[in-house]
Order: sequence, then structure tokens, then C-alpha cells
Amino acid sequence: MAGGEHAMDTLIDLTHQIDNGMPVYPDDVPVTLRKIKTFEKDGYNNHRVAIGMHAGTHIDGPMHLTDSNTFISEVPLERCVGSGVLLDVRNETVITLKDKYVNRIAPDTIVLFYTGHDSFFGSETYYSAYPMLDEQAAQVLVDKKVKMVGFDAPSPDREPYPVHTLFLTNNILILENLTNLDALLAYTYFEVIALPLSIRADSSFLRVVARIEE
Repeated sequence: MAGGEHAMDTLIDLTHQIDNGMPVYPDDVPVTLRKIKTFEKDGYNNHRVAIGMHAGTHIDGPMHLTDSNTFISEVPLERCVGSGVLLDVRNETVITLKDKYVNRIAPDTIVLFYTGHDSFFGSETYYSAYPMLDEQAAQVLVDKKVKMVGFDAPSPDREPYPVHTLFLTNNILILENLTNLDALLAYTYFEVIALPLSIRADSSFLRVVARIEE
């Protein structure tokens, strides 16, 4: 570019905003976020949040539904960044992997499932009627040795969570409650950055972005 200018990469936010009283999985503790100091009274602003690791957009670590002793802070950061693959699976109540999808998935990629279910975020339907990933499809992803999967829904499965167990016992991390995946439909190549907090917990809420190289 003229004048030594460089094109800026585009960052697309795939994260629900954390807010007081935000929707959480049934029976999870509520999220409370409040201002505890004000500039007018105290000379500075500060906020306090009480939140579970699985509120809002978050990453499930290996300890979540297995007997692993690995905290999310001990997961190598290299496993939280990688080339993304978006699969458009809207209108599928049970998600399978079509051949055209299988051929796009390579080892160490991060596979995102665009279901469109995030449009129900905040309603009862969001947690009661979300699409689920077929176990055979999950096994294909294990065989492909992907590093992470992500969903714009609260979970890839339901109790007793066989898909969770399959992924987590095979070192595949799980992103849940993503949003804005439709913004990636126009791109064939993008990078996913999903860095958890450095926290001694099973999982972590986080901010997930897709980076588009311009």
C-alpha cells in the first residue's frame, strides 16, 4: 500500500456480552455484576462479578466431565488458537457431517457449527430445544484430530453427555454459547482465537474472536 500503510486484519467477535442477570444453563448459579465504586464518590470506578465458569460464551476443559486433573490454565495456549472451519448446519436438529464437510476438516483445525440457535439466547427455547451433534459425527472429528469444536448453542449434546465425554477424553476442547457465526459465512479462511482465563478451574468464560487476514 502507498505510504508504507498496512491493511488491518478484521476481528469478528463471537462472544455474548457478560451482564448482570444474563441467561445461564438451568440450575446454574446466576450471574451478578454490579458497580462497587464510583468516580464521583471514590475517585475511581470498579465492578464486581460473581459468575460460574460455564456462563455465557465459555470453553469446556478436560476436567469438566472427566476424571482429568488438568485445569484449564494448564491447557497449552497453542490448542486455543488455530485455523477455523465453519460448517453451516442450520435447520438440523441432529447434526451430521456431510461428505463435503468432512473433506474440509484437517488435523488441528477449530471446527465451528453454525446452527443459528443463538437467536434464541435469553429464551427458554435456547436451553430446551437446541440441536445436538450426532455421536458418529463427533467420532469423525476425533479421528480427524481437530483441536477444538464450537457451537452457537449451550451444548453439543444432553445428559449423559456422550459427545462431551468423547471430545474431552480425546483432548478436544469445546466452545459453547458462541454467537455471530453468520458473520463468517462470507469467508473461506479465518483464524479462531479462544483464550481462556489463566485460572485453576475446570473451564473458563472467555472472549472468542475470528481473525480475517486482509
